[in-house]
Amino acid sequence: MKDKDEIKEAMIKDLELQWKDHFHMRDQTWKTLSNSILVFLGIVGLEIKNVGNIVMLPAYCVLIFISFIGWAVAAHHRVRQEQKFLYITKYEEELGLLDLKEDIIKKVDSKTGLSGKIFTARFIEITHLGIILIALFLLIKRIFFE
Repeated sequence: MKDKDEIKEAMIKDLELQWKDHFHMRDQTWKTLSNSILVFLGIVGLEIKNVGNIVMLPAYCVLIFISFIGWAVAAHHRVRQEQKFLYITKYEEELGLLDLKEDIIKKVDSKTGLSGKIFTARFIEITHLGIILIALFLLIKRIFFE
């Protein structure tokens, strides 16, 4: 049986790993959004140049695909993020760290308003869905009205 110091050391190492993994996932989620936006801006440039359907139809399909993948990644990361914060909270509670920051968190949370209620991953999911809707609208417009 492990002694308390070994258990505490293992919890500290895993706590650090959970935080690193959280930030890595958040970085990946933002990268998916930046990629979708870059493709979207490229397509806007093609629209300005009035490029024909032979280029634009596949371009819109690519944008829809990339944004869908980005949405799926953001949705997956949002779920994993919630799990990670359960681990983090439990470890911080066991290590006696949660009491130190709980009052600060409550105070800040009470003042954040709407921005505190929209999580990063949720915002990115919504933005991806918005890009998909715009791309679908423009694709349908090109197919049926031009």
